[in-house]
Amino acid sequence: MSTIKLFNIYHSFLLKKWYLLVYILLLVITLLSVLIVVQHYTKEDDQFTIGIVDKDRSKETKLILNAVGNGQSLGEDLSIKKYNEHQAEKLLKEQKINGYFVFKDGMTKAFYKQGELPIVVHTYDTQSVESLVIYQLTDSVYSRLMLSMGGALSYTTLYPDASEHKLLTMMTDMLFTGLNRNGSFDEEPVKVLDTTSYYVVSFYFISIFFVFFSIFTILKMNQKDSLKERLNMFHFSYEKLTIVRGVFSFIYTAAWSMFGLWMIFKFLHPEFELYNLNTLMMNIVYYLFMIMSLFILIDVLTRNVLNYMLKMILTIMVLILSGATIPIIYLKGLFGGLLDGMPFTIVLNQLLELILNNYIVDTHPMYYVNIIFVICLLILSLCWRYRQ
Repeated sequence: MSTIKLFNIYHSFLLKKWYLLVYILLLVITLLSVLIVVQHYTKEDDQFTIGIVDKDRSKETKLILNAVGNGQSLGEDLSIKKYNEHQAEKLLKEQKINGYFVFKDGMTKAFYKQGELPIVVHTYDTQSVESLVIYQLTDSVYSRLMLSMGGALSYTTLYPDASEHKLLTMMTDMLFTGLNRNGSFDEEPVKVLDTTSYYVVSFYFISIFFVFFSIFTILKMNQKDSLKERLNMFHFSYEKLTIVRGVFSFIYTAAWSMFGLWMIFKFLHPEFELYNLNTLMMNIVYYLFMIMSLFILIDVLTRNVLNYMLKMILTIMVLILSGATIPIIYLKGLFGGLLDGMPFTIVLNQLLELILNNYIVDTHPMYYVNIIFVICLLILSLCWRYRQ
């Protein structure tokens, strides 16, 4: 029987069992959607909105507000907005902002006379994490403002004849330098993956395996009965059926992989750029090929109990040893670092780096070794079965 006819038989059988396929897809889509929603609200909870009320309205406080800007120079996930006192108090009571600063009337004059900056901090309470963060942020900003304003005061003392334009230029430079966290140091950012984003990508990784496993198993339901009875007289028929079943599952799972990826890009809004698309596609195809090859190998070489045991071991490798459920950093010392070169660990690490951080990743040395090893093992196994 030709391969095309086998594809038609499997396809017609899958159409009869369409409800199983729909159930599987709805399940993974629902779970992925839930994780994306959780990630969205978790990220929103991490945002701080702080108000500033400027009652002093001096040139210096205007410079401070311009230097602070929208809060990005003070830290990520921080938004700073200017309000009047009534607006800030109302928003704080409604818990729409986390707190607000008040630049008191006469603040600048008090600094020049007494060397103090009377900044008042208002928070919803004094014990929550948000209030502690705001107080610490205030202390940090206050310290840098004092240094900047102190520098400005020293400048006016050393250069009493400086024009107003020169004085404002110098104060602006001092404030921007002082309020910038990096200052004169080189920035060496260290990216830490957000936990919920990590598990969104991890679930996507697991769902590809789960969808392939499900389709591969559903198609085998027909193989044991009608197909096997018709084809058991043909040489190499079981192996041919298994290969076609694997390729068929590969195609359907690839369709889910593209749709799942679209969901992540559409709703998670990761830092992904199109120049990394080829690398991302290569990793997904590599992952699907490894799954397909290993499932074909297991079904061709083993039966009954051993077959189930090997599939269970493969599932454990994907769910646990890849880092999908337990981040791989906690498994680093296990098996002498052998896990780093495992085929599924490589894929998950690269998916995380590409999707969440948009890094340009280098191909892992074990990447090609794993492919060549599996292809050789598959060819040898099929040749051995063909000669039986």
